[in-house]
Amino acid sequence: MGVPWLLRVYKKWSVHKKDQCAHENQWESDYNLINQEELGLFSEYLEKVLQFGFVTIFVVAFPLAPLFASLNNITEIRLDARKFITFLRRPVAERVKNIECTVW
Repeated sequence: MGVPWLLRVYKKWSVHKKDQCAHENQWESDYNLINQEELGLFSEYLEKVLQFGFVTIFVVAFPLAPLFASLNNITEIRLDARKFITFLRRPVAERVKNIECTVW
């Protein structure tokens, strides 16, 4: 959560330093957001799958693991939603022939 915030502050500071008296439009502020990575939400889903695996393995040793995992998921969903809304630029839509024709 801290890295996108620092990048956004640095980008805003560098742009503001260049244009001290120019007012920034909405599309300019949207353009200055950080680009999303190539795979988008893949890392977020991978994190959830790994957490599910660890909770499944260690539930016998620590029965409160599912409770803590649920609390973690609730807070992480809110933090990720804020990150995607405020720090990252929307991905560019691409037209494909069918669902199997992906860029990967």
